[in-house]
Amino acid sequence: MRYTRLTAAHDSAFSGGSVHAYLLHGAVPTLIDAPTAETTFLDGIDAALHAAHDGPLAQVIVTHAHPDHIDGAVAVHARWPQATFRKRAPFPDADGIDWQLIEKEPMLAAGDDRLWALHTPGHAPDHSCLFDVQTGTMLGGDLAINGSTVAIPAEYGGNLRQYLHSLRAVLELQPRVILPSHGEPILQPAALLRGYLSHRLARERDILECLAADLTTADAIVERLYAATADALKPAARQNVLAHLHKLVEEGRVAAAGENWFLRSS
Repeated sequence: MRYTRLTAAHDSAFSGGSVHAYLLHGAVPTLIDAPTAETTFLDGIDAALHAAHDGPLAQVIVTHAHPDHIDGAVAVHARWPQATFRKRAPFPDADGIDWQLIEKEPMLAAGDDRLWALHTPGHAPDHSCLFDVQTGTMLGGDLAINGSTVAIPAEYGGNLRQYLHSLRAVLELQPRVILPSHGEPILQPAALLRGYLSHRLARERDILECLAADLTTADAIVERLYAATADALKPAARQNVLAHLHKLVEEGRVAAAGENWFLRSS
């Protein structure tokens, strides 16, 4: 896979200040994610296309419709109106873009390769990873971040049970490298993803212990478990706690009453 990584600043709640897009070179020049409408980003696409001796941009695929992955779609469409735009779920405001919906798990021509578009919900209900089976390279979106965990925004479509299933599904594919939307390439995906699963199980035990100690609100649990976390990161921590609580409710282990959560008696 031949690609250029393009990094853009973004100030959305879960972007960490920046996000990567990937321009795949070859017969079908393809942009993975469109994070910003900034002219410098659009000019960067142009420069990378020229340097690789590609034709004009032919396709845009967004991994999911969070702002830091789709905010630049209209501007990209304005500059390359001939490009095909693809995503997994309908977007409420199409802004004149004729989005082609990704259904099931198709193989999509991109660059000089064919990518398997895997539905990997959890971080977002429409999240997809794009897998080059030949090289073992996965464009991972927000599935994983090198050196950090991924927020599961429970109040914005995140679902922890689905996310854990997606992690296990990707583990079974044994990718050699994951190119994430945030941070550096993940060169040991199996170790990182197994670490994620262990971390989530440990956090679940922590939350169950909090409930047993009569800490029955998400805010109280956040204050206990994330006391040393910077205040700016606590909203994301709260979303993760809520995601765990929702999973426990789905499993019948916890009951919810308003803003309070309680262990179910066995």
